[in-house]
Amino acid sequence: MTWVLVLPALFAAAIGLASPAILRALPPPVDEPDGDPYRRLATPGVAAAVFALVAAAATLAVVAAPQLAPAWLGLAGPGVLAAVVDARTGYLPRRLTQAAWVLTALGVFACTAMVGPGPLLRAVVGAASASALFWLFWRFGEGFGYGDVRLAPVIGASAASVSWPVLAGALLLGGLLGVAWGITWQALGRGRAFPYGPALVAGPFLALGASLLLPEASG
Repeated sequence: MTWVLVLPALFAAAIGLASPAILRALPPPVDEPDGDPYRRLATPGVAAAVFALVAAAATLAVVAAPQLAPAWLGLAGPGVLAAVVDARTGYLPRRLTQAAWVLTALGVFACTAMVGPGPLLRAVVGAASASALFWLFWRFGEGFGYGDVRLAPVIGASAASVSWPVLAGALLLGGLLGVAWGITWQALGRGRAFPYGPALVAGPFLALGASLLLPEASG
């Protein structure tokens, strides 16, 4: 088992080392075409933070769901990097989200090859369900940006690949964390708009950790 834990560290090192180049290559946000918010994050400190967060996320996936860990690559890699960017800039870059889609799809197919069609079927339903729910929040609620909607399929597919309780927990815990963060954000006088991406990305990992501590509730 020890050697398996080396894989998350290698994955995290790859994402962390590549993050400065990735951030410099991202096009600026559409509503800030003359700005350069991503390039300013291409620093050793941010790269180190990305490495630590990706390592923690990937390790949790390997420990809690070893046969299904590939389905979490998109969320643990580009998804975590996107959450870091959102926390610092208020934007979820489209290209990072698209990279997360690709890695998640490849990971789900890899899981299907190893354990059968169950993860694929759950991932498809989970991605569709989360996308519909997030779209409704974006369309009729407040606080969601469309970047959150684009991230929804990754959240739904990764969480549902493990079980329906993990999917439900991911949406519930991510939402509660987002509400708590939003209240804190407003209490600090920073306005109503706040970065929701970090809470949404954290939700599935919190639910996965809960499934590890409470296996009888993981389905």
